[in-house]
Amino acid sequence: MPSPSSSSSSSFSPHRKLLHSLIYWAVQRCRMSESPCRLTVSLKSPSDPAASSPLRVSVSDTGVGSKLEEFLELDALARETPVEKWDGTLSITTTGISDKAIYHYQFNLQEETSSSARFSKLATTYKNNATFSGTEVCICLSKEADLDEFILWLTGFVRKIFVLRAADLAIELAVEQTGTAGSRNVCLPHDSDDAYLSIATPNIERLVSGLKDYALSHGNTCEKCDACCMNRDRLKVGTGSAKIVDRRRDKGLLVEVVIMIAHTATDLTCWMVNCSSSQVLHFEDFIPCPISQSSFNVLMSMDWQSYGFKLKGGFMDDEGNAVLQWDNLTFARVDIAIHTYHGVTVQECQRSEPDKYLVRKALKSALCRLKEDHAGDFLSCHGKKICEYVPDLAESIAGLISSSNDQEFQDECFTLLGLGSDQDISEGAVRSCISDKMAHIIEMNDTKENVVDSTPYLFECEKLDEDSEQLDEEDGDDDMVSDY
Repeated sequence: MPSPSSSSSSSFSPHRKLLHSLIYWAVQRCRMSESPCRLTVSLKSPSDPAASSPLRVSVSDTGVGSKLEEFLELDALARETPVEKWDGTLSITTTGISDKAIYHYQFNLQEETSSSARFSKLATTYKNNATFSGTEVCICLSKEADLDEFILWLTGFVRKIFVLRAADLAIELAVEQTGTAGSRNVCLPHDSDDAYLSIATPNIERLVSGLKDYALSHGNTCEKCDACCMNRDRLKVGTGSAKIVDRRRDKGLLVEVVIMIAHTATDLTCWMVNCSSSQVLHFEDFIPCPISQSSFNVLMSMDWQSYGFKLKGGFMDDEGNAVLQWDNLTFARVDIAIHTYHGVTVQECQRSEPDKYLVRKALKSALCRLKEDHAGDFLSCHGKKICEYVPDLAESIAGLISSSNDQEFQDECFTLLGLGSDQDISEGAVRSCISDKMAHIIEMNDTKENVVDSTPYLFECEKLDEDSEQLDEEDGDDDMVSDY
């Protein structure tokens, strides 16, 4: 993972901002159609390096027809972009499912709002009774200082969209460079080693599948690692979600979090041993987006130590990604993905603003699920300290039992420990049994939620009758009982 100092100086280049916005709205149009759609991003660099517009970018989708209002948010970007980098012109072709024609427009955002040259409607093409919908937006950009770097960023960006495994959405990226070295095409595979995902598969399960593939292919590389893919089922996963159902303005807003752990370096041989940092994948409305300051603050203020993590620090890199730094990490790798979106299909394009309370709730839920499913692997720092005393304590208790000359006392202890007469009752076996039970008790009591309701017992004896406890309390006994 690159450090902030090694990040590209053009991370927030106008080209990237522009393409991010165009892809965002294309995905939203596909979601609004509520039917299978295809989104295609193509980039073509002509052979003549002296051409005035050497880089042609096209974003097309088969979703609902676009509204020109969608492109007005690019006004600010057009004003901050030098004319020599982008002249502000959008070539738009769009049609709705019920339209009888295909409409063509030219939108120049560099022109003043009152200028007649700002918007032009071009010749209309008729469908001849064909039924389809979609939009294509074409722009011509000046060549980036490093075209290969721009293509690498675009490839990585589209691969992150794949992580969500969005239902009813197929995405393809085509990059064509024609020059003295010939033509080069870059295509991204859309396959997965996971089980088949049906249309009915929940979005959070799709995110789990996509995050596994993303991690097993080492992030933004196109080739999968065979050694890592063999260990797919050994990854430990925690998921959590939270939603707003009462606030009218945010009705249906949903946050989903997936945390994925490679517990030891041998789980995935190609991953770095005890990787000391994690880049958090952050999505809004099915598109990778820079993390908000409020969501970043949630990550930094989370009680990680209660779940076996020691957060050393964190920062937002040049691209707006959150990077968490771990101290004395006992896991080989930690991957985290956060997705904020509207759970119900919106009828108009609207951005989902992250809610810090939902993010915190979903993140905590994912950590609790991870701990619940793999309790021994995610003990809190306090729980780990207590576990250090278990061997000595178990040895002392086993020694007392074994050294006793009272056979009736020994038999009762063996029974309470669940050791039958046909089992090994040597001092070593008793010590191991006591140690296992103590470890289980610590695991079950390692979260605040379990301290009162789920406290197990060292010995397999029945709880005192509740009526007896109530009678004791009514007797005015002043003895105080504290939780372990």
